[in-house]
Amino acid sequence: MDATQKYSVIDPATGKIDRRIFSDQAIYDHEMERIFGRAWLMIGHESLVPEVNDFFHTYMGEDPVILTRDRQGELHALLNMCRHRGNRVVRCDDGNATRFMCTYHGWSYGNDGKLEHVPGTSEAYYDALDKPSLGLVQARVETYAGIVFATWAEDAPSLEAFLGDARWYLDTVFNRRDGGMQALGPMKWLEPVNWKTMVDNCSDNYHVPTTHLSSARVQTRYLGRPPLSHKDQFESPNKHVFVNGHSITFREAPDNTPRYVHGISKDTFPLFLAYHEATLPEVERRLGAFRARHVQLGNHSIFPNGVLGFRLALPRGPLQTEFWHFVLLEKGAPEALKRAIRIGSQANNGAAGLFEQDDVDNWRQVTAASKSRLGRRISQDLSMGLGHAGPHPEYPGVVSERYISENNQRLFYQRWEEFMNAESWAEIPIAPITARFEGTATIRG
Repeated sequence: MDATQKYSVIDPATGKIDRRIFSDQAIYDHEMERIFGRAWLMIGHESLVPEVNDFFHTYMGEDPVILTRDRQGELHALLNMCRHRGNRVVRCDDGNATRFMCTYHGWSYGNDGKLEHVPGTSEAYYDALDKPSLGLVQARVETYAGIVFATWAEDAPSLEAFLGDARWYLDTVFNRRDGGMQALGPMKWLEPVNWKTMVDNCSDNYHVPTTHLSSARVQTRYLGRPPLSHKDQFESPNKHVFVNGHSITFREAPDNTPRYVHGISKDTFPLFLAYHEATLPEVERRLGAFRARHVQLGNHSIFPNGVLGFRLALPRGPLQTEFWHFVLLEKGAPEALKRAIRIGSQANNGAAGLFEQDDVDNWRQVTAASKSRLGRRISQDLSMGLGHAGPHPEYPGVVSERYISENNQRLFYQRWEEFMNAESWAEIPIAPITARFEGTATIRG
């Protein structure tokens, strides 16, 4: 499909979706331009570049990017491409450096992106080189609660507008404490799946009792977690919400107890409960009593490719995704609790995680179906919960009547269409911020 193609891949009346979007190379190429070339993308965390002159190598879609903290402590997202011939100027994952030198011809750039030195400026270029115009290409950078976002689009709205009311929910994990969070990782691996399949899965709790049956039984037996059944999921009071491209599920928690997270077991539960009770006054001050006590973020995705918290599904072609798994910890948490979360996170998610392996097997088969000459002509069915979602008196966004729904998935692909069909950000709708952000927490933390 060419750049003028207008996409109509999902029928909102039936939930039928065109399976070709998971395997077609031309569609994928257009995604790199229309979605990853203009959306705000998670690229790192401030804790990965804590000191002046630190840098961390990351990606925006397929484009290699250097996240730097310059001499003045300011953050930059720099395309890792020498302006001379295109050679990469950084070849390692992270480090500390005031400048980067291209190993091809020796052009050197400051960690703010400025071109500082070119061998033979007078002898080879006759002092005619326009050095100020040849700095490293820079993306716009903004942060949310320590998570660094960047966009190539000069006409993109602010990050605050992009996140919109989704931040009301995200704050309950990412923005709880004054001291902020720290990122560990990433663990990286390649999966033979389309990147959208992983995002789609983030609000899909319908699959859990089937896909994760054996893993859940192990956790029930050895960690003391409650058994999980389809009946539990269907009757759950938890919520399924879509906001501005972002898919959210959350738990209503009037019992004021910590939600089950990876790392909680019958042995560690007293530690988590004590920490929850000790920090609750601070969390109430930051988020207000209602969010602090009644809203606990669950599975979610941040458009386009932020998956289950600060984890990234980096596209590497229509049939491959490079997955980056980070663990986020509150800086002020006790070391014993941090250790429990770190071990629990890797045991459940990550390359060797029990739950992750269950999911990957499904995602591979879903992607394979889109390659089949016959299968790709048959639509996926995302009809669950059609007509049963809308505004809610207490919660912002489009809220499904039931926790188990495919409304977030349908709206995700409609958001995909909006980006793919728009010629500029002026044609992409942004829902206004309507949520009441009680408490002292701001978008910066």
